[in-house]
Amino acid sequence: MSIFDQSRYYFNEVLPEIILSNIAQINDFLASFWFIFFLIMLIFFMLFINLFRKKLYLQSKAARYNGFLQELSLKTQKRDVEDKLIECIHLVKAKYVAIYELRGETYILIESNAIEKTDVNAPLRVGRKTLQTFTKSGNYRVTSVVNSTQNKMLLFFSHQFLDIDTDYGFFDIVLSYYEQIANKFKIEGGETQSNLGKSTSVSLMKLQMDQNEFFKFFIALVIKITKAQGAKLYTKDGKLIFEYETKTVGSSLQKVFYIRNTPYKLEFYDTKPLTPQSVTQVGSFLDMAGGFLINMNQNSEMVKNYLSFLKFTNEAIELENKYYKNHSLIVQTISVELAKSLFLSEEEIDTISLGASLHDIGMIGDLLAVINKEKFEEQDMNLIKEHPLIGGIVVEPICHLYPIENIVKYHHERFDGRGYPFGLKESQIPIDAQVVAVGEFYAGITSDRSYKQGKTHEEAVSEIKSLRDKMFSAVMVDAFLDVEKSIRTKIFKLKSSLKEESDVA
Repeated sequence: MSIFDQSRYYFNEVLPEIILSNIAQINDFLASFWFIFFLIMLIFFMLFINLFRKKLYLQSKAARYNGFLQELSLKTQKRDVEDKLIECIHLVKAKYVAIYELRGETYILIESNAIEKTDVNAPLRVGRKTLQTFTKSGNYRVTSVVNSTQNKMLLFFSHQFLDIDTDYGFFDIVLSYYEQIANKFKIEGGETQSNLGKSTSVSLMKLQMDQNEFFKFFIALVIKITKAQGAKLYTKDGKLIFEYETKTVGSSLQKVFYIRNTPYKLEFYDTKPLTPQSVTQVGSFLDMAGGFLINMNQNSEMVKNYLSFLKFTNEAIELENKYYKNHSLIVQTISVELAKSLFLSEEEIDTISLGASLHDIGMIGDLLAVINKEKFEEQDMNLIKEHPLIGGIVVEPICHLYPIENIVKYHHERFDGRGYPFGLKESQIPIDAQVVAVGEFYAGITSDRSYKQGKTHEEAVSEIKSLRDKMFSAVMVDAFLDVEKSIRTKIFKLKSSLKEESDVA
């Protein structure tokens, strides 16, 4: 048989037989083990569906996160950003969330939607060292997210542990934005406080020497440095304050300088134009001089004397009424303890201490007669409500060094907005004023008055607890409760000491 015939025989007879035989074997195998084949196909199908669903989920989550960031970027007020952060629970399927700020080695509670909820406890503070072990609160799992600067933190409370490591970048952006807004809020507040004293700084300087002598000294010094022929000092609205040797023959106006941070401008007169070098020199000197005018330091005898005068005045006010004697000292003691409980900085505590001691400095003039009355009429209350404003004016000249005006002006504001004189509420009230407000309230209700007997410490604690989110924020109430035993001890020792001094006198 030829090769051609063999090939034809193979392809026509043998190969079909082999294929049919293999197909029969496959059919027999599938008939016996079809479920294995089905299972394999099902696994591949499920893997495909899972990958498809995961892709859709990631796309959906990315869209939600992007939308959240876009909405967040439109918030420029600290309170609005905090409210928006609370909505993070919808992104991670948590039940509650709490916002914290790092102070020292402790995170302090700023805002939470868990306040007043009985099934969860968002602690007032969480130590950095104990944060890793804080994973459960009641029936809830606790998941923490700290931003890259370590200054802000979110605590999520959920029924199961949240694995949000893959979303850390998103939360870092969110918390960093909040930190930026919070810092801006602090800076603006600081600038506002700094600017409060600028309008009176020059007046304080004038008090340290005769007004004419002050201006003569200032202008003569500038003339000597610049070697100009003469100068005139004006207010910016054109009122002539002082003139120095401008009648020199041949001299004419060469340059007008506005003295930074003061309400003055200085005109230079000479027989020849000022050189660019001289202009720079004069400008630099005037900047330095302007800075000198507004940056009086604590070593200034005028500031020391004025502060001593305020303290003396405050003591005199309290001596006018036996029921108010040592009132400020008691408020100061309570406020400092409360400030320490909030882990405020030493600088903030010092400010609160001074502000608490002078919080009622506005009780002067006609108000002294009013507070001695046993019963207040409506016009009396209207007059009393002016004392924070009067006090703010009284302490303004030293507020660029001792920023206590917020305390003096806002210590009668309430968390619910029903206080006076401005009706501020919630985060609109500076924290130092909130602290002193608690001290003022405690001192007031535990002291005897002509028309009532003071309450006990326990009664005062109970009343402060009842005023949570009404007169005081939950944070202030919780901080007070943390140190109320210490406050009771310190106030007892203080009153005992004062009584002994009184008996000796």
